[in-house]
Amino acid sequence: MKRYLFAVPALCLAAFPAMADGFSYNYVQAGWETVDLDVSGGSDVDGDGFGVGGSFEVGDDFFIGASYGKADFDFGVDFTTLQVGFGWHTGLSDKTDFVASLSYVEGEVDAPGFGSFDDSGYGASIGVRSNVSDAVELFGAISYVDYGDGGDSTGIGGGFWYNLNETFSLGMNIATDDDVTSWGAGVRVYFNQ
Repeated sequence: MKRYLFAVPALCLAAFPAMADGFSYNYVQAGWETVDLDVSGGSDVDGDGFGVGGSFEVGDDFFIGASYGKADFDFGVDFTTLQVGFGWHTGLSDKTDFVASLSYVEGEVDAPGFGSFDDSGYGASIGVRSNVSDAVELFGAISYVDYGDGGDSTGIGGGFWYNLNETFSLGMNIATDDDVTSWGAGVRVYFNQ
């Protein structure tokens, strides 16, 4: 189970910020996510949880970000993750950006009767963001996380952000790899526009 749970953060690296009049990298966000783990032997383990995070623009092409998440799974298993990293973005056109990021990732699994396991490693992600209208941005990314002893995982994800105004956005996302599928919804608040 430890290997499967440590794969979950690879799916969460795909969430990039958006704005109707261009792309903003200054925000705080909160969201809810549900996760389905396909454990060997044909079993599924389900869970849901919350996450908080943010990003801050540094110069014209870089940003730093951090996130914290906690999920509760079947059988009383808890998973907590922390990510801190930086990224780079460049315009492919006036409506599309290419984004790449690197992160330090730390995770802890707490399972009744088995104790607690923790590990740390790194994550990397590349993706594309595109404004398809003044209010809607679509995003997609390929992500990789390596936890060392906890295993590694490569996943793909995507979703959209709907801008209610220049400050608030609502979004949905879905992501998957060989063993994990997640989907969620969140709210984002932009600052320093």
